[in-house]
Amino acid sequence: MTPAWAQDPQAPVSEPGAASSPSDNAISEVRPGWLEVSVLGGLFGGGDLGDGKAEMLTNQIPTSGMTALFTTSARIEAAPLIEARVGVRLGRNVWGEGGGSYARPDFTVDIASDIEGAPDVTAISKLTQVTVDGSLQYRWTRSGRRLAPFVMAGAGYLRQLDDTRATAETGWLAQGGGGVLMRLSTGSGFMRRLAIRGDVRAIWLRDGIVLNAQRGATFMASAGMTLHLGGGIYPVP
Repeated sequence: MTPAWAQDPQAPVSEPGAASSPSDNAISEVRPGWLEVSVLGGLFGGGDLGDGKAEMLTNQIPTSGMTALFTTSARIEAAPLIEARVGVRLGRNVWGEGGGSYARPDFTVDIASDIEGAPDVTAISKLTQVTVDGSLQYRWTRSGRRLAPFVMAGAGYLRQLDDTRATAETGWLAQGGGGVLMRLSTGSGFMRRLAIRGDVRAIWLRDGIVLNAQRGATFMASAGMTLHLGGGIYPVP
């Protein structure tokens, strides 16, 4: 004989085939990934490299002094960039991210005040500029929301070459800024893995191609698409 067990009167019994309440799975949600790849385009800001003088020793008697032959003013212009970034989830709201950018800015030198009265001229050459960086990112994410603002900070490597490849200089950079990710869908399917990303960063460059002064703080602004890969279950806030 099969023993009969009394049912707990406090435990509700679900009818076969009955739809579950939204509160049944409110303790967790499936998020689109722990790995992401971003492809971005934007603008890398320019900066001044200082002013200078070309001088020569005069032949005045009894003492000789220096005479300026002409003056120079150098700068690197803002330029379009392309950038690729790969992020890995380190915690619920923390991501580690690495990326690289490529730009072709103009290196401009204004030559003026020639001692022999020659007209002012501007010499322009094209640079190849490559950066590679690593950063930490903190995101504010909430269940069911498409927008995820974030802040980020990091450091990296700078490589600059002139147009003839005769001059190649290396340096380093520090960066900090923020942005936002906007998911294209909160439902199921491939679209929930795609997001639009935009960010703005302050960039501090040191070394590289410099003349009379280090390049000061500049900026990077970029936007593009992000693809989330992998997956996982995370608690709902």
